[in-house]
Amino acid sequence: MQVTNNTRAASTGAIDGAVNSATGGQALGQGAFLKLLVTQLQNQDPLSPQDQTQFLAQLAQFSTVEGVTNLSTSQQKMQGAELLGKTIAANVVVNGVEVPVIGIVSSVHFENNGVSLRVKGYDADIKMSDVQNVSTN
Repeated sequence: MQVTNNTRAASTGAIDGAVNSATGGQALGQGAFLKLLVTQLQNQDPLSPQDQTQFLAQLAQFSTVEGVTNLSTSQQKMQGAELLGKTIAANVVVNGVEVPVIGIVSSVHFENNGVSLRVKGYDADIKMSDVQNVSTN
């Protein structure tokens, strides 16, 4: 029994370390979830391996996280594309000062950190989160 408790304690310590390393105190993302799953598999007790149903449930959770992330990304891209040709009003922070920007969306850029817009007459990207109002022309 002592070996099993020590093995479980080592496994828990390894998983806790992986959680802190992968997340840095942030919410779990796809990469962190996968890293935790691999760490759990590497540190499981060989005399008492993980139940297959638990493993399959974790894989299903990973697939769900990935699907929700992909759905969210697709929705953001569609929302950005729908703004093409429309007039937006946004508040953009430039050098610590909030500046109002009003104009027609001329292009949409899909980047790793989200969707950004370009407005005619304004030379910087505008984040979707900065948009305050949308009107049709």
